[in-house]
Amino acid sequence: MDFKTVESADGKVFIISTPSRLTTENSDQLKKLLKDCVDDGRYNIVINLAGTEYLDSSGLGAIVSKIAQTRSNNGDIRLASVEDYVMNLLELTHINQIIKLFDTPEQAVASFEG
Repeated sequence: MDFKTVESADGKVFIISTPSRLTTENSDQLKKLLKDCVDDGRYNIVINLAGTEYLDSSGLGAIVSKIAQTRSNNGDIRLASVEDYVMNLLELTHINQIIKLFDTPEQAVASFEG
């Protein structure tokens, strides 16, 4: 399964849905998607992890690869629909303390308003 991308209805948030496994095999594709977003001036990004059951260190690295750049441009990267295994990894690495997590992509998108 490839990554799926969509913009929010107002065009202010870019949403990336990840496949069931985010590993060395496809993490470069996520890094490129994030780089393209930032290069295009899209700094509000939601990564929808619904159905992502496995994440390794390269997948985690891809997720955090553009956080600093989005935040320096008044944006952010937020995660939605985090599965249990992935949540355990985020907690183990303390990434859950530096990145905002939401139950649904809609909640993550709404968090950018205001």
